This record gives sequence, C-alpha cells and structure tokens, in this order.
Amino acid sequence: MNKGVMMAKQLSFVAFTQKFATPEACILHLEKIRFKDGESCPHCGRMGKIYRRSDLAYRCSDCGRNFHIIYGTMFGKSKIKMLPKWFAAIWIETNHSKGISSVQLAKMIGTTQKTAWFMLQRIRNAFGNKDDDDDFLSGIVEIDETYIGGKEKNKHKSKKLNAGRGTVGKSVAFGMREKGEDGEAMAVHVQDAKGATLHEKMLNRVLTGATIHADENSAYGALRDDYEVEQINHSADEYERDGVHTNSIESLWALVKRVYMGIHHHWSDKHMQKYLNACVFRINRKKVDTLSRVDEMLNMAMGARLTYKQLIASEAVA
Repeated sequence: MNKGVMMAKQLSFVAFTQKFATPEACILHLEKIRFKDGESCPHCGRMGKIYRRSDLAYRCSDCGRNFHIIYGTMFGKSKIKMLPKWFAAIWIETNHSKGISSVQLAKMIGTTQKTAWFMLQRIRNAFGNKDDDDDFLSGIVEIDETYIGGKEKNKHKSKKLNAGRGTVGKSVAFGMREKGEDGEAMAVHVQDAKGATLHEKMLNRVLTGATIHADENSAYGALRDDYEVEQINHSADEYERDGVHTNSIESLWALVKRVYMGIHHHWSDKHMQKYLNACVFRINRKKVDTLSRVDEMLNMAMGARLTYKQLIASEAVA
C-alpha cells in the first residue's frame, strides 16, 4: 500500500465526521460493505438487481419488497438521519484506546445518555459478531484469568457479601493470547476458574497441541491432555524462565482494568462479555489505521441485530 492511500485511511475524528456528515455519504459507504459480494435482498436472500429509490430505500426486483441499508444490522430501526451520529460513535469506540462512557458520548454526538448507552452496547455486541470456527490461536499461547469488580471494603453495606476478601464478589475473565506484542488475543467471561471450565474454553479457541505458557495455577493441570503446558511460579517471584512468561496476556488485563476503573467504574455480569470484546478488538487492532477499524466494525455490524428488549433481558455467562 502506498503512502498516499494509507494517509487517506488515517482519518482524524474531524476529517472522518466531515467525510460522513450526511446520511447519503454513510449509505454509500455501507453499500460497499453490505454489497461487497454482490447485491442481495435481506428479505428473500436472492442475488439480483436492487433498485435505488428516491427516499434512500431499496426495492428488490425479485420479491418486490422494500428495505433500507440498515435493515437487519446493528443499527436496527434507527432513523436514517441518525447514521452520521452512528458513524461518529463507531469511530470513537474503535479508535479511543479505552473507549468512552455513554455520558461523554451523548455530549459529543448530541443524544440523550440512554440513546448513547444503547448505541454503545450494540456496538460492543457487534464486536463479538464473527465466525470463530476457523479462528483458533496456535503456536505458543499465553493464558491467564483475572477477577474484575470493586473491593468488598469499598462497597455499600447493603451490597457487601461478608464472605471474605480477594476474589469475593468479583467476575471472572479468562484470556488467551498468542505470544508476542502483536499476538492475537481472546477473552471470555466464565462462571469460575476451575480446570474443567477453562479446558472447555481452550478447546473452542486454541488448537490442540499448542504450547501453553501460564502461571502456577493448579487448574491448568487439566489442560495437559491436549496441550504442552509450561508454568512459572509468580508466588515465588518467578516471572520469566527460559522464555516462559505471561507478559502478553497480562497487557490485555492491564487494558481491561484501565477501561473498567478509568471509564466505566462498573459493569454487570450481564454485559461483561461485550466490554471484553471491545477491549480485545482494540488490542488486536492497535496498529490498524482508523478507517480500516471502522470498516471492520461495519462488517461485523451486518447481521448483529440487538433489540432493546434483548439488551435488558437477563443473560447467562458464556
């Protein structure tokens, strides 16, 4: 890629919002994303001629039904005139190193806090809208679990569990990352950090036979049937031995903790996976140009429909 093309894709927030200042500009860009493999109707699914109407809608030549470019996508039933605000929110959430709160986003794009929260949750939900069947980690993979949540001593009396210290009242996240600064990362919200639970998550995301670098957690012994496991003992002040360490995965947790404490201050178990997906996206795409990040997000937005009713309903931990 030549320098001129790269510069065009490294758009500042001001340049980006100027480029996508109108619904028409956003629609033209979404056409390139949605119809990249050819025009198709979201109602009948047929590939064929799609007619553009004067009201920014489309009509399928086969089934005759009308639709907007955002039908069945992350944008849901948003008004077309909201697309420039959506694009601005996507740029911010994908390119800010720690994301943004709904309160701050509402001020920046001119919506209510409730609307901004709904938009951000749909964006974070779309981060997980990808096919993981062929997306396995391999080679040397670092693993680690972390606990996220406030300290018991800092909680209001009515919310204290009075069950001990440390991990009490916190949520568990399990992370995997290919070794190296640019290694691909994954993170999942889990019910517990037991060996059987972590083994199941590993089999779904890491190729069997891979070499695993981990700390001294005894739960990782359950992985030895399918992986080569090498461990270091943090409790004995051992942080590296012959190239075995967990520095790469710990850098993901450092980002997650900064996002949690510095931006949001709290998130519920119900929505935790969405926040983890956003953090993983940022760390995996930290060297990608700004417009490519947005385009990848828009690709994931296709088919990532999330209604408000679904959003506020109870969810089980993955």
